[in-house]
Amino acid sequence: MKNPTVKKIFACVAVLTVLTGSAQGAYKVEIDDDTYVSDEVYFAPVSTWDEVKAQRINLKQGKVLFYAGKENEPYKIAAEVMPLNTTNKKITYKSEDITIAAVDENGVVTPTDKIGDTFIDIRCGNALSKLKVSVVKGVEGVAMSQSEMTLYADKPITAKLTAMVSPTDATIQKVRWYSDDESIATVDSEGLVSPCGVGTTDIYAKTEDGDYTAKCTVIVTTWEKRKEDIPVVYTDYDMTVDEMVEEQMTAEPAVFTNGVFPASEENVEQYVNPENLVSGYEKYQFMDLSVSNNVDSATLDTYLKGKGVLDGHGSEFKKAADDNNVSEVYLVIHSCLETGNGSSDLANGVEYNGTTVYNLFGIGAVDESPIDAGAEYAYKQGWTSVEKAIEGGAKWISENYINNSKYGQNTLYKMRWNPEKPAEHQYATDIAWASKQAKSMSSMFEAFPTAKYKFEIPRYSGQDKIEVK
Repeated sequence: MKNPTVKKIFACVAVLTVLTGSAQGAYKVEIDDDTYVSDEVYFAPVSTWDEVKAQRINLKQGKVLFYAGKENEPYKIAAEVMPLNTTNKKITYKSEDITIAAVDENGVVTPTDKIGDTFIDIRCGNALSKLKVSVVKGVEGVAMSQSEMTLYADKPITAKLTAMVSPTDATIQKVRWYSDDESIATVDSEGLVSPCGVGTTDIYAKTEDGDYTAKCTVIVTTWEKRKEDIPVVYTDYDMTVDEMVEEQMTAEPAVFTNGVFPASEENVEQYVNPENLVSGYEKYQFMDLSVSNNVDSATLDTYLKGKGVLDGHGSEFKKAADDNNVSEVYLVIHSCLETGNGSSDLANGVEYNGTTVYNLFGIGAVDESPIDAGAEYAYKQGWTSVEKAIEGGAKWISENYINNSKYGQNTLYKMRWNPEKPAEHQYATDIAWASKQAKSMSSMFEAFPTAKYKFEIPRYSGQDKIEVK
């Protein structure tokens, strides 16, 4: 509030000040909601025979809110002319837009159902104050994007919450975020939650209009504890590791290191034997890619921020994943890897036969001519926008690998080695392909601390239960 000092001048003081002559000054103001709000009371120091003119008009409040489509009580403007000894205190009122709100001669404001803002001009002589009148569509509730999340004190990675105000066309969409216990988790003005210490707290979003609230319970634990809670299933195969290696050798596996070289049986065994792959980042090649990770589009958007053409497409990735029964986290990570975080030519659009097409997963982009071949495939599929490329790519990956009825290659390991039908329908010839993908996936997956997932570990004849580390 401007002019916060309250000067209460009693009548005896006023008598003394009358003896000191002073010219009456003008007030220059800006039109903010509190510009004319004041409780400053004063008398004008003038001679007793002078006319005292109005200098300003104090308002009790500078803004009044009405709700369209609802029964509203008329509002009586509380105004006081200053100085107190103004000779003529007659006040007049006028609405600047009567289609939004009208005002009568007594200062009673009545709204219409038209949504918008206007001002009531309040005059006394040359003094003018303005009351802002807003007619809005009111908020009726608010919901949180998720009711519970888990973060990790030893992995200080943030997670994004979204407050969904209803109805969606409510005029005032603003919410205030706050945490019950900031020693456990904090939240900023955009709903970004940061872990602080082990424990449980609630994060709230409170609407500016109506004071409706929604909450999300935040559990902060440690990353090591999380590992204990990840479910693991085992799939048994009726062959030994050595027999699996022999089968794979018929597909001419290769080593990609400063060139391409034929792989030896020892090389292949290193990447085929699951006992070598269940610790560190390697274990992510066993993540089941056919199930949702329970990550919302707002969290995906947080990860995609700044990643070129992928920025802002969290909802499209989420929908494509749900529509095609594919992990949304894997889909985002795969696209980031294939496109260099949204910077590749195919991601940004390549012209083919006079049409700009997009390819976000490198589908059809053979090594000999990746851009031309990838563009040709995208053209045939009608991927003429980023959105279509996301949906089409997810469908292709699902139908051809992850949810394929014949092969069911729902892990990176299966996509590379296909233990159900060894040496057939394999995504790559590089023996380290799944491990390389898993390395990138492990670091990226930690950006989704609330994600839920499980591992599916192959087990060959003669192998006991393999423990994930």
